[in-house]
Amino acid sequence: MRQLSKTVRGIQRSPIRAMKDAAAAYPDAIHLELGQPDFPTPPHVIEAACQAAQHEYTGYTANAGMLALRQAVVTKLERENGYTAPVDGIVVTIGAMEAVFASMAVLLDPHDEVLIPNPGYGNFCMAARVLSAKPIRYPAFPDRDFVPDMQLLEELVTERTRALLVTSPSNPTGAVYDEQTLRDLYEFCVRHDLYMISDETYDQLVFEGEHISPARWDRDGRVVSIYTTSKTYAMTGWRVGFAVASPEVATAIIKVQEPIVSCVNTVAQHAAIGALLGPQDCVDAMRNEYRQRRDLAVALADELGLEVSYPHGAFYLLANISASGQDSIPFSQGLLEAEHLAVAPGSSFGSVLDSYVRISLCSGPAELEEGLTRLARHLRRQARDLAKQKRPEAIRVTA
Repeated sequence: MRQLSKTVRGIQRSPIRAMKDAAAAYPDAIHLELGQPDFPTPPHVIEAACQAAQHEYTGYTANAGMLALRQAVVTKLERENGYTAPVDGIVVTIGAMEAVFASMAVLLDPHDEVLIPNPGYGNFCMAARVLSAKPIRYPAFPDRDFVPDMQLLEELVTERTRALLVTSPSNPTGAVYDEQTLRDLYEFCVRHDLYMISDETYDQLVFEGEHISPARWDRDGRVVSIYTTSKTYAMTGWRVGFAVASPEVATAIIKVQEPIVSCVNTVAQHAAIGALLGPQDCVDAMRNEYRQRRDLAVALADELGLEVSYPHGAFYLLANISASGQDSIPFSQGLLEAEHLAVAPGSSFGSVLDSYVRISLCSGPAELEEGLTRLARHLRRQARDLAKQKRPEAIRVTA
């Protein structure tokens, strides 16, 4: 029997998914590994879907998505993102990830390079590799509040570089780039004639500062903006996202969409119309709850002696586990076995986070409190074990 594709054989699954699978063996496990909102989908969104299933058209739609939904996206962009896009520049996709994949498919040829943040969502690198392109990671270090170093970014550009992927607010760091940072990144793309893929999955989950969409400044159609209903409206399983680009790029994305998915689920598209055009107070309520959970988690971590980040957006917290002397994957595996707590290994997002784990704030206060307590207990235990291992060596050297 012939082997499977070299491309697929060379791709590893995300350690986050592996952690989720492993946690299934522990019925009492606390799950802080996934970015899965614990809020129900808002009632008016569900009602829109029910009405559609009973009374509306439920067959195929255009590959680009329903016209009414694309028009609703135009309304959303004007209301929340500060720019106007033509309807023929909008493509409805199966969540944000498919929008990123389809965008890469039309922007990259085999062996082309795409600059992807480190840390950043690991599936972006997987998508590039499936397309036989090369992901190049550009660092955003903790001591810079996870903001990219422009000088280091300049050094990574080659004649094969075709695109820069930017995520703000960031998964996993929660960093929200200010206007000057995003302008610098946009001008970097102009200077090197690159496309910018702007992942704005968490655009409505900003606690401090302001979300800025780089498409505001786009002069020549080089920005492809990515949005989704998943996080904003607690609609992860509905799988409705959007790619917003120049009509030329959008037309190419539609061509890619046709053989991959045909079109997004019609009932889910009706639900997305309800989400974008219906009451928005549900978004404010969820944002406020995530902010309160952030504040609770940071305060509790301080009491427990954990060193954690202070995210300004999204719904994740990073905990430093360097005291354990372990990389994030073995630490996370040991944490699950010893404490029945599932977290996301930091290395899932790039080498910069090898000594961190990501904690999702998509669980209630009680679970967060218990989860952080278990994490602190395990980290102290690992730190003591590491100290015991080093002590005999110190004695021998002294002797």
